[in-house]
Amino acid sequence: MMIRSITARAVDVGFQRQALQTTRVASPMSQFPRFAEARASWMWPTKKVFVRVEADTGVIGWSCTNGGEVVEMIINSHLARLLEGESFDDLEMLNRQMSASLLPNDRSGFAMMAVAGIDIALWDLTAKSKATSLVDHLGGASIDSVPVYMTTPRPEAFAGTYWPGLKAAAPYGPESGQEGLEANVALMRRFAEAAGPDVPIMIDAFLAWDADYTLRFAEAVSDLPVAWIEDPIPPQDIEGLQRIRDALDPKIDLALGNFAFSLADCADLLRSGVVGVLQPDVAWAGGVTETLRILDLAGETKTRVILHNTCEQPWALALAATRQVDALVECVDRGETSPLYSLMGPRPEISDGRVAISRDPEGNRPPDSVLPAFEADTSSSKGG
Repeated sequence: MMIRSITARAVDVGFQRQALQTTRVASPMSQFPRFAEARASWMWPTKKVFVRVEADTGVIGWSCTNGGEVVEMIINSHLARLLEGESFDDLEMLNRQMSASLLPNDRSGFAMMAVAGIDIALWDLTAKSKATSLVDHLGGASIDSVPVYMTTPRPEAFAGTYWPGLKAAAPYGPESGQEGLEANVALMRRFAEAAGPDVPIMIDAFLAWDADYTLRFAEAVSDLPVAWIEDPIPPQDIEGLQRIRDALDPKIDLALGNFAFSLADCADLLRSGVVGVLQPDVAWAGGVTETLRILDLAGETKTRVILHNTCEQPWALALAATRQVDALVECVDRGETSPLYSLMGPRPEISDGRVAISRDPEGNRPPDSVLPAFEADTSSSKGG
């Protein structure tokens, strides 16, 4: 069976209008007053990129990633022409082929999102060609659900119910001084109260802190059940991460890898010995194929892996259920309703701190509102 066509479309599904984008959340841009109050004021292209891969049999595979028009262009103008006409019986080779073609100019960020978009759609296409679910195509799972922790700006909404953990997004960084630090600590006290006794709480710093600030924060929350600090500084700053790890309370892990876009990036982090929790995003880090490699490497170093933003990615849930022991996954709280919950099929069912694993062979597809974007002639958006 051959790949007949590959098409990507960037679609605005409201990402910039969610609370984590429109309220104050620390970021690498917090140091600049113009961009400090909302991520939406500076965020990279945020349209979701839906990818459609059609086989010569008419079977269609789907995926979704980030990066907006930039990733759309990389797929339509570059990667599609490399793979169209190829057999898809060796996804490992096709993944390496895409990555190698980008090596002279980029192997991170948008480039690997583009690789991931096609790779995930090819896995979906392969499973559908065999009339099976991705879960079963990956080897099957003996469980019907996995535990899920909640990332939320409103911890009180989850008080009184069981969760394996609640995670905050830090609103402030060093630019806000002692007042901002105290506000971050007060936020964690709110989370601890809402979570209840013995429930871990976590915080995501989104690359906005520095080593000194991270250690000051950790000392200020030493009486709270903080399980990890996520991405306090850029993952490339291994020296800074080692300094934090050496001085940090051993009970607090560093959760890293959200912005590690490949096996090579994750390997650098794992070699440093600073990682307590590795958190690659399947739709950013090269797709299912690359994530399988990352899981194998993390297994060799006995490092815990929690796939980033799992509940909006059915392929990530499938990997957690089939390729991880004692998996824990993440759900990002978008409010009571959000189109982001059902980007690639029905909203996952969550109950008693666990999320159900779908085995529907046809469950992975965009909402009907997105499909018209693929009806137009694609020739104008592809390179010649």
